[in-house]
Amino acid sequence: MSEDNINNITIANLIYGDGVISDENKNSRKYFESFYKKRDTSHGEEYTRIAPSPTGELHSGALYMAMIDEIISSKNRGKFILRIEDTDSAREIVGARDRMEKYFKYFDIKIDESYVSGGEHGPYIQSERVDIYSAFIYDFMIRGYAYPCFMTREELDKMREEQTINKVRPGVYGKYAKSRDLSLDEIKNKINNGDKYVIRLRSGGDFDKKIKFTDEVMGDLELSENDEDFIIAKNDGVPTYHLAHLVDDYLMGITFVIRANEWVASITKHLELWTKLGVKPPKYGHLMPINKKDGNSIRKLSKRKDPEASVEYFIKEGYTVQAVKAYLMRLANPSFDDWWMNRVKECEASKSVKLDYKDYEFKFDELKRNSRGPLMDFDKLNNMSADVIACMSASEVYDNVLEWSMSYDVELNNVLINNKDYALNILNIEREGENKRKDIKKWSDVREQIFYFFDELYEADSTELNYDESVKSKIRGILSNEIHYNHNDTSIDEKDSLEKWMSFMKEEFNKLNLDPSFAKASEGVIKFGEFMMIIRRLITKRERTPNLFYILKVMGKERVMGRVK
Repeated sequence: MSEDNINNITIANLIYGDGVISDENKNSRKYFESFYKKRDTSHGEEYTRIAPSPTGELHSGALYMAMIDEIISSKNRGKFILRIEDTDSAREIVGARDRMEKYFKYFDIKIDESYVSGGEHGPYIQSERVDIYSAFIYDFMIRGYAYPCFMTREELDKMREEQTINKVRPGVYGKYAKSRDLSLDEIKNKINNGDKYVIRLRSGGDFDKKIKFTDEVMGDLELSENDEDFIIAKNDGVPTYHLAHLVDDYLMGITFVIRANEWVASITKHLELWTKLGVKPPKYGHLMPINKKDGNSIRKLSKRKDPEASVEYFIKEGYTVQAVKAYLMRLANPSFDDWWMNRVKECEASKSVKLDYKDYEFKFDELKRNSRGPLMDFDKLNNMSADVIACMSASEVYDNVLEWSMSYDVELNNVLINNKDYALNILNIEREGENKRKDIKKWSDVREQIFYFFDELYEADSTELNYDESVKSKIRGILSNEIHYNHNDTSIDEKDSLEKWMSFMKEEFNKLNLDPSFAKASEGVIKFGEFMMIIRRLITKRERTPNLFYILKVMGKERVMGRVK
């Protein structure tokens, strides 16, 4: 054994304890490699993972990636793994980890292995795998691939200042890697003196050399080799993302990594780690971020600026799960639009057809062509969600609103519970036939669309109705007629009934011979439509509602008359 090898082992044992990491103690690299079962890839199986950090709420982009991960693994007979990367404990938000699992479940993302469901390749939380990372760092050290770095914060700041002045790349590399060539005695003295240190990779790269790399999304790339001695373990022994995610992907048998394109800048670091590990890397696909319009410019969706950057926003607003997932599918595959519109037509023609993207054949080539990144379009999302809700039965809408309002609108929830049959009749208005109502785009819209049916919600609304008693008296006389409320004649279908009612209302309107002052108009003659709008506003306090005929029919005479008394 060479002197360098002896020194490397000595340094590693100084840091981790002489003989602590060994096959006998079952905590060596060799042990962990034999402990975790190899994945079966004999038939092209793909194993994917999503690995969010619990330092904030789940990002919309993470849900977007998780959908693609799930599709890749399920289409190729593999598995989809949820792993929590919590090595940055200082920034972790209490409860964020559990909410992530909840959000994926809410959006019907099938997770095959996780810290909740378990699996043969756990633990699935990085903070519970520190002994595994230590074994690999130890292995790197004894092979001369890593070393302790004692550079202080002051030294690092001075180095960056010098690099800025000299207009060279920032980082610890080459002559700036001050601890790289310390002697064994120098390292011993510093450790014995209690000097703080991190573990850095001893890079063998040359920045002036290029490597070719094929990204599964971005295509062929030519990048400079990594020459930076980046940190692989912090001074508390906890590994950085660079090493931890790579060891996890290796032992968990991940074959395809989908992640944000911000990691392209680090891919040469990771490729060097894979080389030093002596293992073939998985396929990488880097996705462009979801963007949004900001005035005349387009920028990346921001956690700090945009509430929709968090999936919790869509839950609180009450967007349907089907619509959110279908919308994200549209961002990945533009041709999804045509498929979706055909499904909407089928749904509108048949109650048995449900709007769901799962029958759509995902096209990976379209994902590759999306080089600029998808653009968030709320008008499109709202329309898609309205399509989904329009194809639901009244009872399905009721059940969904009831569940949503339990958490986000308790007053509405109580009203719905106490008036179930009445609420079902309300929600069934214009839900049948060719032109289905699409005024409800999300569950948070429901209160605004139905509040006027309930006296307590109607009275609580602050809208002013400035009509004098003479106006109300004329309308009261018209609305008191039974023709609006009794439609039990089986010889008259709904269309005939509506036409009969409209004919009656026009006759009554013509009898009144109203002047413009009735509608507070400045000139001209009041028209029938304006007259009907006055009635609509008196009954609902709104100018846009479903057909007034159906509103009056569902409300019933007693409630309607109460509005104009």
